[in-house]
Amino acid sequence: MRLRVLGLSRLRRALLSRLDSRYVTKSDHRQDLKDALWEVQMLRREVVALRDEVDRLRRAPVKPPAAPRATADPKAAEAHRLATETAQAVDTLLQSEMRIWQAIDDLSARVGASGRAG
Repeated sequence: MRLRVLGLSRLRRALLSRLDSRYVTKSDHRQDLKDALWEVQMLRREVVALRDEVDRLRRAPVKPPAAPRATADPKAAEAHRLATETAQAVDTLLQSEMRIWQAIDDLSARVGASGRAG
């Protein structure tokens, strides 16, 4: 859509450049649509691949974790025991941290609600 502007060529050029800079050209719009369509197709392929992998993993037999072998090496047994205890301690620590953050969020929501009400 071009407007016919009468008058000085500088004014006409300035007005048309202003209008052209505000609107997307048809070719740019088409290219944007092509790019968006390409991205949608790529995402569709990725979703199909992920679904196939999920199906494959669901069909795969689940092997129970191997029981720790009773090794003759006491250092290996001690290392395994320490690793297990450390993992349990870190898990407890992370759960406690999550509870603390939930309490902070709850408290800030209460303070924010009472501050807005008053």
